[in-house]
Amino acid sequence: TTKEEKKEGKRQKAKETDKGPIIICVDTSGSMHGTPEQIAKVLCFAILKVALKDKRKCYLISFSTHIQTLELSDLPTSLDKLIAFLQRSFHGGTDATPAIKEAVKMLNTDNYNKSDVLLISDFIMPAFGENLQLEIEQAKANETQFHSLTISTNANKNVLNNFDNNWLYNPNNKNGLINLVKDLKNMI
Repeated sequence: TTKEEKKEGKRQKAKETDKGPIIICVDTSGSMHGTPEQIAKVLCFAILKVALKDKRKCYLISFSTHIQTLELSDLPTSLDKLIAFLQRSFHGGTDATPAIKEAVKMLNTDNYNKSDVLLISDFIMPAFGENLQLEIEQAKANETQFHSLTISTNANKNVLNNFDNNWLYNPNNKNGLINLVKDLKNMI
């Protein structure tokens, strides 16, 4: 039994050290205005806090039809920048393509190779083009996982099909947040 516990402990430690960087794309378009955007930003902040505690590099992308980015490697020294970043919103249309292209670009750098990519949105958006879908598949072949966190019940299923893991937060479900946190613990 002791040998098995030691082996399990070694496997767990190996899993923890295998965690790479994380890239989070947060939708700040008009359809996310209000409670959905606040929920997205709170969840983003919580995920970033855990990731940085685990010494995972983090890259944040805020998007609507344009993007803004912020690289985080040390939360205490970047807290003011992060808070200012999370307070901004575009409130325009929704196009996740520039955000995913930026994420793929970062995946091709040494610092963000083999990252987990998380897109937080209501997924009320057009489907990705064929070229972008191909880039996502190539990144997946290089050990990157793409995760979606949907804050809506009207998501475009064609977009969600591009992700390895799809989580749903339904603001109308009183246990939705508890269930979501349990599911997200596996990723972070």
